[in-house]
Amino acid sequence: MGSARIRPIELIVGIGGSLAVLAVLLAKPPWWEALAIVLATVLPAGLVLYGASAARRAREAQAAEREAQRQREGLAREAEEASRSRAELQGRLSELVALNEVAAAVSSTLELESLLDAALAAIVGHLPFDRALVLLVDEAAGVLTHGRSIGGGPEAQALVATVRLPLDQVDSTLVQLALADGPLVFRDVQDDAYEPNRAFARALDVTSFLGTPLETKGRTVGVLAVDNRLSGREVERSIGPLLSTVGNLLAAAVENARLYGEIEDQNRELEARVARRTAQLAEATEEAQAARATAEAMSATKSEFLANVSHELRTPLTSVIGFTKIVRRRLDDVVLPALAGARETAAAPDDPRLERAVRQVGDNLEIVVAEGERLSALINDVLDLEKIEAGKMDFRHERVHVGEVVERATAATTALFETTGLELQSDIAPDLPAIDGDPHRLVQVVINLLSNAVKFTPSGSVTVRVVAGDDGAGVVVSVADTGTGIAPEDQARVFEQFAQAGDTLSETPRGTGLGLSICREIVEHHGGRIWLESELGRGSTFSFSLPAAAEA
Repeated sequence: MGSARIRPIELIVGIGGSLAVLAVLLAKPPWWEALAIVLATVLPAGLVLYGASAARRAREAQAAEREAQRQREGLAREAEEASRSRAELQGRLSELVALNEVAAAVSSTLELESLLDAALAAIVGHLPFDRALVLLVDEAAGVLTHGRSIGGGPEAQALVATVRLPLDQVDSTLVQLALADGPLVFRDVQDDAYEPNRAFARALDVTSFLGTPLETKGRTVGVLAVDNRLSGREVERSIGPLLSTVGNLLAAAVENARLYGEIEDQNRELEARVARRTAQLAEATEEAQAARATAEAMSATKSEFLANVSHELRTPLTSVIGFTKIVRRRLDDVVLPALAGARETAAAPDDPRLERAVRQVGDNLEIVVAEGERLSALINDVLDLEKIEAGKMDFRHERVHVGEVVERATAATTALFETTGLELQSDIAPDLPAIDGDPHRLVQVVINLLSNAVKFTPSGSVTVRVVAGDDGAGVVVSVADTGTGIAPEDQARVFEQFAQAGDTLSETPRGTGLGLSICREIVEHHGGRIWLESELGRGSTFSFSLPAAAEA
């Protein structure tokens, strides 16, 4: 603070006034009287001026002192606020460091018990607490259990590990904590009105504690409780928000650990199931391989047996048919004319018994030939089917016009239709696409379908029709009859081997039961398909489709 000073205007006015008065007085003698008068006048005026200046300087000094005091007080307040801010900042920093340590601890493992132990160690190691415990909610059982603790010794840890509190036991302080919306402080718990609370407090030697529910995603997964019993300090309610934050971190970690445990359990169960299924599959594969080997061996044996039997039957059967035809021809050409000549020479009358015997012999020979040829056809069908199934049947591949195939088949079955009196109708569309296949096998398919239609058509007609496929990229051949038709329950098996439509116990079989199965194999070998449409009593239509040949 600077000293008080007289303003220049005041000094000039004072000095000027004094000089003017002195000059007037000195102009009159005696001068000493005048000097005395001047001195007597000037001295009080100077004193008055000095006093006024001094008072003004004092006031200014007081104002400056007050300003300095105000500034000193402001600086003191600022210093106090700065110190408080530093303390708060240091506290926040400590809290952040503690939270970081707790977060690092709870994220260090996904094994639940190890996670809880690490979290409790971080809480008592980096936060102002001596002891801590945690209990988890078992939602299925509706209890607080799976307790873990730190800072209380082995006996306290063992006691906490055995805790199992039903969540409907609302008088329990720990259950109240689980049902709370935030941190709670419990004081004088050793004197609580609820005996289990007092017993638990005595066992753990606790008088007051701070706790928080462990909440995540709107669910409470457990409780966390801390105290300072070892150091004798009271827990402060103000640290509740920090403990709540720690609880949230721990709750999220517990939930993640549980989910991880569930996933691990599911993985182990899945691995066990996969192992069981793999073992079952391996066992089934072995059984299937053994069954396949057995089936292949049986099939090979069957094929060899059928081939041997068929060949062994074919040779004598061919001889039987051949010799029967020779006998019939000799009967017609030699025996019958000789008998007729003998009767004419002897002029003997006709013998009805002889004529009947001759006629029976002729009919029997025709039956032998017919049945022999039927048996021969059966043998040929069996051999053909065996060749197809074994992949040994030779198929030619050439450009084929299906119209020509149908014409060859109808020509081959003309005698059959003339014998039965059935009408054969043919409808072949023009400009059909050619196909790639074996013409002889395709003729066999059409002949089988025509023969099958004749067998099951007592009267009426059989119509063979050839048209282009719906997409124009193939050919569809159908053989329709006006015969007995096939019952719906029999239609699904007509293409099976040795299948016979109708009642084969009461009806004489009219085929080998292999013709349609052979037809299906040949058609499918050519990339086509065969199907049936039939109505009982109205006839049947067998159709097959063949793809058009690729453009050259």
